[in-house]
Amino acid sequence: MAEQSNSLAQVFEGRAKKHPARTFLKDKRNKVWVNHSWGELAESIGKLRAGLANLGVKAGDRIAILSENCPEWIVADQAVLGLGGVVVPLYTTSGTEETAHVLSDSGAKFAFANGAELLKKIGGLKGGLPELSGVIAMHSGAEPAAATETSPAILTLASTSAETGAPAAQGNPNDVATIIYTSGTTGTSKGVMLTHANILANCDDSLNVLALGQEDMTLSFLPIAHAFERTAGYYTVMVAGATIAFAEGLAQIASNLLEIEPTVVLTVPRLLEAVYDRIMRTVEASPAIRQRLFKEALAVGKRAAEFRHRGDAVPFEVSAGMMLYRRLVFGRITALFGRRLRYLISGGAPLARDINEFFAAAEVPIVEGYGLTEAGPVVSCNLHNGKTRLGTVGMPLPHVQTELAADGELLVRGPNVMKGYYKREAETKEAIDEKGWLHTGDIATIDLEGYITITDRKKEIIVLSGGKNVSPAYVESKLLGDKHIAQACVVGDRRKHLAALLVPNYEDLGELLKANNLDPKNPETAKAPALRQFIQERIREINRQLSDVEAIVAFAIVPQFTQDNGELTPTLKVRRKMVQAHYKELIDSLYGD
Repeated sequence: MAEQSNSLAQVFEGRAKKHPARTFLKDKRNKVWVNHSWGELAESIGKLRAGLANLGVKAGDRIAILSENCPEWIVADQAVLGLGGVVVPLYTTSGTEETAHVLSDSGAKFAFANGAELLKKIGGLKGGLPELSGVIAMHSGAEPAAATETSPAILTLASTSAETGAPAAQGNPNDVATIIYTSGTTGTSKGVMLTHANILANCDDSLNVLALGQEDMTLSFLPIAHAFERTAGYYTVMVAGATIAFAEGLAQIASNLLEIEPTVVLTVPRLLEAVYDRIMRTVEASPAIRQRLFKEALAVGKRAAEFRHRGDAVPFEVSAGMMLYRRLVFGRITALFGRRLRYLISGGAPLARDINEFFAAAEVPIVEGYGLTEAGPVVSCNLHNGKTRLGTVGMPLPHVQTELAADGELLVRGPNVMKGYYKREAETKEAIDEKGWLHTGDIATIDLEGYITITDRKKEIIVLSGGKNVSPAYVESKLLGDKHIAQACVVGDRRKHLAALLVPNYEDLGELLKANNLDPKNPETAKAPALRQFIQERIREINRQLSDVEAIVAFAIVPQFTQDNGELTPTLKVRRKMVQAHYKELIDSLYGD
């Protein structure tokens, strides 16, 4: 626990002094996993901290970090925090315009950049960033360079670091530790100010419910720039004295899981959906007898999960079946995650219930949680102690209060709630009322036991021209429940009916593509009559599950939504406003405009 520490930097120093030889971070270099001890990291952090002080960095200064997950990210973060500075994380997937906005709005004094491309990305913004004194290159081989009229001074970790380290300042728990710009699905990003106290309160609550300890190890692949990975996957692990292993990249997650065998993994639903899809494709390609065995195993597994989730003993006839199916079926699924997995923590977006039920049946432990950057970010989670209710996001953390506003909006109050939006007093007052309740923007229900179910986004309700209100998130969940649809964006605000932009799951359309000689990499494939007819048939089936006003009347097949073009947030949620802007003419055509 971290109650006695004023700051995140003091927590780190306390751990480093207590267990200097223990491994805190691991990453792969030249195909070999390298251990980084608390003591080794503390020395690098102290030297960089002293160097930053020599450059004039002082308490309250904003320092940005643009980097993939790596030990250097942690070193830079802790060095800044120990000076009382404010860390401003930047997403590597953000466009130039968004990066410039964050650096300008925060008034960043320096920025760390890891890699030649990211260094170039910030360097090219100098003209509009008069407060940016320099960029510190984090990667090996970088060379210092003097400032020019068009680019800031380039420093390196080596040239910045001093020969003698500096300890962390005493700090104040109510000082701002970081400004995280919301990735939001709508509107201009705003800087969320989280204090040391906000984050440490969230860490302590998370440790309380998840029982993390020094023997735990996480595999980190979600961006540390995001509040979910930052608090739950970094600071909470730090407070616990556990170990973080940084994945090589998304393509290597499967192999890294088997190499590292983590006990805890933070993930987002899209990755679990991908694993599920691959498993189901393998099953569908199997002989009939194996498919029947799988179906029987799944039925028994779901029954066993129901008892576990209620905290009841699993009856003998069910547990006996599980002993058999664990060996014949489920063992292959759990083996994908290594032998030591305690749980996967799913956040960032809702996890489809059928996928949650599938993994529960296979005894892959998933903790689904809910949160938002403004709340530090974790608000609630489903626990594996007989208190799991699939379809909900669990109960609030110990020191977090929740209630519903008159319109059903979920309100949150507690020591984890942000200090406010940076330089935006009016919007802060709109978000946090006079009683200290944070208005989340999510519509929810809370049952008698306290379990929270998120049903919609308050600001994403589509109002059709006939006056009917429709939840796009609900309709999209139905579309994405079809294995042949990979991504969906429902539109129709102030229109006469709903329409959808769809990205097919080409991996599940192999036979159709082959039969019609279609190449999924060819943009013209989206216009192929055979593909369109197939998707149309799927939509007819989906519409049967929807009311008349929720039905998809028109659709278009489009290329993949990505973070690179700004259509997805870092947690892979669709930015509806951005998609609608990119496809305005196509959407207009769906309505005959």
